Amino acid sequence: MNTAPETTGHRVAAAWTVALAGLGALTGFVWDGPFLAVTCGLSLGGGAALGTVLSRRRMVTTIQEDRGKAVALGYADAIGEMVVLGISAYGVSVFPLSGPDAVHPAERTARRQAAYRLTAADNLPHHIREAAAAALEAIDEERDVEARSAIEDLMKAVHEQRRSA
Repeated sequence: MNTAPETTGHRVAAAWTVALAGLGALTGFVWDGPFLAVTCGLSLGGGAALGTVLSRRRMVTTIQEDRGKAVALGYADAIGEMVVLGISAYGVSVFPLSGPDAVHPAERTARRQAAYRLTAADNLPHHIREAAAAALEAIDEERDVEARSAIEDLMKAVHEQRRSA
């Protein structure tokens, strides 16, 4: 059974049309017999069919507009999450710079480049881009406490972006 939204919508519209036609026919038959049953059934069924056709056009237009907005918001949310992940990975590679937990300088450079590329992504909201820039600046200048605070601020900005959508 096909459960695509379009198919389901057609089935629901057909069911309402048949139900209203049957209700009209039953009502007409109870009131005055077979002639009024046919007349009421055709009237209610035709009205239901016309109503579903007209409302479907408006509904499809609204759904297409909302789908475009949802895609844009979904992209912004996903890229915001990726920026947080990339900057966090870069921050972990910088602190500590030496010792057994230190990361090789080539890997640190690669993570830095990835974090900067993610921050420069298209359609990234401005307030997230600003928070990411502040985090990158603190990490680049090796200010550990400020970098952690800036990453937390970035995470809050991404969370607020998702909540406001």
